[in-house]
Amino acid sequence: MRALKVLNSIAIGIPIVFLLIATVDESFLFYAALSTMVTGFIQLLTGFYYWSEYSESKAIKMYFFFVALFFVLLTTPIPIEWFVILPPALCIYLSYLVYSLQSES
Repeated sequence: MRALKVLNSIAIGIPIVFLLIATVDESFLFYAALSTMVTGFIQLLTGFYYWSEYSESKAIKMYFFFVALFFVLLTTPIPIEWFVILPPALCIYLSYLVYSLQSES
């Protein structure tokens, strides 16, 4: 399960590294924004792996409910704030699952 924590750390670290590089070269802001999509994909993979290990966990089922809700909301004309708030909230929630609940096993 250490691999799950490493994978999640990499997913979170990619945009942060690009953002730090952007303090020197502003063109890296584009890559930082683009890497958030990569982070989302890696987080989904991490979520699926976590779900395969702990399929009875209500917490991971709730994570996937909100992921599905996010994609449904993409097709509706709602205010842009939801598109900004929900992905970081999902990232934080999955990280909470991986780092705190994972440590019990």
